[in-house]
Amino acid sequence: MKKDFIYVDTQDCLKNAAKHWEKAKELGIDLECENNLHHYGVYITLIQISDKNHNWLVDVLRLKDFGPLIKIFKNPNIQKIFHDVGFDLRIIKKQFGVVPKNIFDTLFAAALLDKEVLNLGDLLEHYFNIKKEKKFQMADWTKRPLPEKMLEYAVKDSMYLIELRDALKKELIKKNRLSWAIQEFKIIEEKDFETKERTYKNFRGFKELSPIEKGRLKQLFLLRERLAKKVNRPVHFIMNGKKMDALVKHPPKKMGYFKFIKGVHPIVRKNAHDFFIALKQAQPEKRVIIKVKRKTYSNKQRILVHELNELRGKIADKIGVKKNFILSKEQIKEIVANKDLKSLRNWQKLLLEKYGIRNLMIKK
Repeated sequence: MKKDFIYVDTQDCLKNAAKHWEKAKELGIDLECENNLHHYGVYITLIQISDKNHNWLVDVLRLKDFGPLIKIFKNPNIQKIFHDVGFDLRIIKKQFGVVPKNIFDTLFAAALLDKEVLNLGDLLEHYFNIKKEKKFQMADWTKRPLPEKMLEYAVKDSMYLIELRDALKKELIKKNRLSWAIQEFKIIEEKDFETKERTYKNFRGFKELSPIEKGRLKQLFLLRERLAKKVNRPVHFIMNGKKMDALVKHPPKKMGYFKFIKGVHPIVRKNAHDFFIALKQAQPEKRVIIKVKRKTYSNKQRILVHELNELRGKIADKIGVKKNFILSKEQIKEIVANKDLKSLRNWQKLLLEKYGIRNLMIKK
């Protein structure tokens, strides 16, 4: 079935769309991104936005001024409904410098209801008997013009979010958990969404490398990054991790090796000299010894950890929620260290008090 949408690829069209968005109480929002799958880098290519009556596809690659959209993101009077909001907020912050206000995450809401399936396709099928295709999940969303079938696929990701929010919200109210979700969404909005770029130190097996091998890896990593950006291809298209690991541990003795190397992008052979020199002139990585003082629990603290684990398991079984939602491992550590519940949300405190936290001699 063909879905109607407005394609936004000019500044005038964006301004007109924003006039509609400003009047909405809620908007369903989804993103299509390039994530080092077909090209170099991580960036948004398309934004799907839906109110109760209309759908828009915002072509991020064709537009330059996103002021009207950023204004909508900042508006606390318009609820923005996402599914699995973590990645979306991170990349929106990176690309547009803003974290959307007044969010609702349908994945988190479904998790609070302990749904067996959490991905959007399964939830749409469960609630509305709508089957969502998966064939474009790995597609190249930088292509222009985008085929009609890809556009119809994309709009399905936003057009049902308001209805899904309503269905989940109804169940959350029935189980007295809507306030839990609202508190979590507020905390999510206040998180630090700064993106940490991957470095050579994130390379698998880095810690086991010798100082000189780490030095070689650093030079190879930086060279691969530069060339990937130059030809606009993902870094693994230039040279995969397995090949890099072999070169770092057993560098070739002659430059000719790189002129005929197989299983790499042609640009590696074109830059054979640079690769050879990068390995040959690499300097050993200086050893940095960081002494980490390990915290050890006293007998009383170990007992408290056990009691908290028992309590969260009891509550999870009682109300049908995964125990990590009741208390995360990090929260248990903070409770034990500080002997208070200051790190918890209000709904968690009330839940723990209801089921017996007062017996554990912890400050409220």
